[in-house]
Amino acid sequence: LYATGRTKYPYIFDLYIKNRVKTLRPQGYEIIRTWLYYTILRLYLLYKKPAFDIVRINGMGLDEKGEAMHKSKGNVLYTEPFIEKYGADAIRYWAAATAKLGSDYRVSEQLMRTGILFVVKLLNIARFISMFPIIEHIDELYPLDLAILSKLNEVIKEVRKSYERTDFYTAIHTLYHFVWNILADHYLEMVKARAYNFSGYTEKEQKSAWYTLHTLLKQILLMLAPIMPFVTDYIWRKLYGTKSIHIELIPQPVETYGTRYVEVLNKIIELNSAIWRYKKQKGMKLSEPLDSIVYVPEELLIFAKDIKTLHKVRNVKSGKPSLEAYIELTPSIYLVHD
Repeated sequence: LYATGRTKYPYIFDLYIKNRVKTLRPQGYEIIRTWLYYTILRLYLLYKKPAFDIVRINGMGLDEKGEAMHKSKGNVLYTEPFIEKYGADAIRYWAAATAKLGSDYRVSEQLMRTGILFVVKLLNIARFISMFPIIEHIDELYPLDLAILSKLNEVIKEVRKSYERTDFYTAIHTLYHFVWNILADHYLEMVKARAYNFSGYTEKEQKSAWYTLHTLLKQILLMLAPIMPFVTDYIWRKLYGTKSIHIELIPQPVETYGTRYVEVLNKIIELNSAIWRYKKQKGMKLSEPLDSIVYVPEELLIFAKDIKTLHKVRNVKSGKPSLEAYIELTPSIYLVHD
């Protein structure tokens, strides 16, 4: 306070204390009992108010071996070469993905490489979705779309909670898992035929796919923007308007999506993974037709057309096959060949 002029220009601090909305103090754990304590005490003695609303405690940055960086050791790493090599968003991805609140964190080129791959993945997803019209409203959602949007609601809730705690670690890992392991690996593979209308879907079913694709991308970009500001702003301006994404708010969950299909989505992912694993074991391409009947749990029958289209199986039935000659992919998923 002395260094910044409290004794010389007290009215500036009076104005700040009177009009502040919310304040954050980021700092390392090694100065909690010194600088943080002194600041809180001093402000309280002067104004009878807390110095900050939030104090974010970070750990110390370590080299790749987990050792403290010192010039005398010759192990100091600077950010500029990494930014030149991987780009700012990849570096910010690493920073969020490695630094838990209050914990030390290591420099990790592996996570930076993951960051740049994530940037490329986002661009590829956006390029695919950009091929379809933007639908702002739809009266009825296709079951698979409702399932992924219900899952999106869970992600939004988790990310909002994380941001409120300034916990970027949980936020980025939640978003990465959803985008890479659920959206890209499963939903996009299942929705392609309907979005293009390659397999006799209705116009209503196709428009539901378009609406869902753009809704997913918009919400993901908005949630990722605080951590990866450049690629998200680039995609946003290209697809959704000339104004920056950074004047938008983090999305709220849409309760009308409900939770009916959230658990069912997990079973769809299990089914896809089981069939793909079987094809790999047999030396088949994932896109190769599988001349079999697949037996699934009853609740997955509503997705029978999507399953047939994606995996190119002959038919989809529910329950356990009565024949002795069947292949058990999981305890609830079976294949029967003629």
